[in-house]
Amino acid sequence: QHEEAQVRQVTATRFPDFLCRESFQTIMDRPEIVLGCAAVAIAGVALLSSMRSSSSSHDALLLQLIQDGREGRKPRGTQHEDRPAPDDESNSVALLSGFTMQQARDHAQQGASVAKARTPTEVLLDLQRGNARFWMGKAQRPEKSAFERRALIMQQYPSVAVLGCSDSRVPVEIVFDQGLGDLFVVRVAGNGLDVSTSASLQFAIHHLKVKVVVVMGHEACGAIKAAQLDEATIKKEPA
Repeated sequence: QHEEAQVRQVTATRFPDFLCRESFQTIMDRPEIVLGCAAVAIAGVALLSSMRSSSSSHDALLLQLIQDGREGRKPRGTQHEDRPAPDDESNSVALLSGFTMQQARDHAQQGASVAKARTPTEVLLDLQRGNARFWMGKAQRPEKSAFERRALIMQQYPSVAVLGCSDSRVPVEIVFDQGLGDLFVVRVAGNGLDVSTSASLQFAIHHLKVKVVVVMGHEACGAIKAAQLDEATIKKEPA
């Protein structure tokens, strides 16, 4: 404690005079002061270096956030592993400098080519991985940048058509961890196939060229339970 008190006293009262008047030998006799000065100098150099590098790294960070398409939400690694994003570099440049409708059309065509090249097996594996991320609490919630959304206006190229239930607990895109333009979804209570739902699926197959069709039921479906009621109970329901 006595030594600590001496250090505090020297640091507080003699440090200014010490730098100006004490000899080198006196400095060497005060190792605690030498170490303190060295620590301050090292911290100052580190701070200066950090300030200089922060400016140059800002642009790189901005480009990375734009490429990810979700500033402040998801870092890199959120793209589906087996679905390469079409031309990330041109997407980033377009966002930084503005983009034309022709650039959006070209981007849409590029995305359509990528979707067309996928096999049904790859598409189904992507759905299974997305569902696994959902139930494990690791969903990536893929989103689109402004440029990608503009491209989707030009053309849609989903790889999957899903006939699902209207139940609020099973939103298809969330359950499969997919984003805008990934799924062509038809939802009706009880995921039943009738004229309208069948026509929608036929459109997806013949015109959008989807690779996989999924009929997705779920547990505790109210429509399925109601369909199993006896005829007398059903007749009591409002017309």
